[in-house]
Amino acid sequence: MRTSKSALTVARMALEAASAAVPLYARRNSPKLYTQPQLLVCLVIKEFLRLDYRGVETLLNEWSDLREVLGLKRVPRFTTLQTASRRLLCKPSADACLQQVLAQCRKAKLLKRRTARAAIDSTGMETRHVSAYYTKRCGRHKGHLKHRYPEVTVICDTRNHLILGAVTDRGPKPDACEFEKTLIETLKQQWFTTLIGDAGYESEAFHSVCRDDLGIRSIFPTTSRGRPRKDGKPRQTTGHYRRQMKRRFPKKTYSQRWQVETVSSMLKRNQGPALRSRSYHAQCREVRLRILTHNLAVLLLPKRSFGQSRTLIGLCLP
Repeated sequence: MRTSKSALTVARMALEAASAAVPLYARRNSPKLYTQPQLLVCLVIKEFLRLDYRGVETLLNEWSDLREVLGLKRVPRFTTLQTASRRLLCKPSADACLQQVLAQCRKAKLLKRRTARAAIDSTGMETRHVSAYYTKRCGRHKGHLKHRYPEVTVICDTRNHLILGAVTDRGPKPDACEFEKTLIETLKQQWFTTLIGDAGYESEAFHSVCRDDLGIRSIFPTTSRGRPRKDGKPRQTTGHYRRQMKRRFPKKTYSQRWQVETVSSMLKRNQGPALRSRSYHAQCREVRLRILTHNLAVLLLPKRSFGQSRTLIGLCLP
């Protein structure tokens, strides 16, 4: 699975989405040297090219084509970008930007009004770039294998690998802890008819929320729970939907659950497995930026097909 490698094209699409999502200026009396959409696109390019704040400032100084695409008359300082990230990547602004990016995907016929099949999964992120093997061999940096790390739960469209919603929290914790919150955040952006998840989300309560309250077909494999019986017989499965999943499990539909694993792999391969931020709230903002960047890169894919998914129709600009 390949994503767009053109920074200029990503910048154009990001500027279009940001212009519709955030106001031009944060305050009436702002200096008006740069607009908020311009600063947000600078942050997207920083993440797309895996740079830091000083690196993207240097890139803008040396790359006239990128300044022309953004309409920048002067290059913002790295401190300006860092301050803007606290304002533009807060949850309301990031959700508005994600909504506009998904609207662009619908306009490009990459995303339908209602997703037929979505998948949910969670993955952990590294908090530093040093190798775990190095720290184990040298005996230094005892805190590398941390007891707490950033964990992001995503729901993606299995047809095109777009992230429809995500929730960031601290791990390790059971996957089911963020199920309902992620489900609510996703339904604000995109409706879907079927939700696929691994055994970590298998629960009669979750089946009931999806099927009875929201009208969503939930597919989670039923697992055996509790201690084995003394006579060796399997334990009785409780719950209407859990028994239904055990009797007639839709293996063909569930076979597409691996698409969400691909999305997690894309996030870590394309933008790195480690976060640069140190504080919890800064890490949440960085994860939101990575999700926006990922969707913009997927949006620009040319026409292709992968796995058992349908043909992917993207938007490819010059």
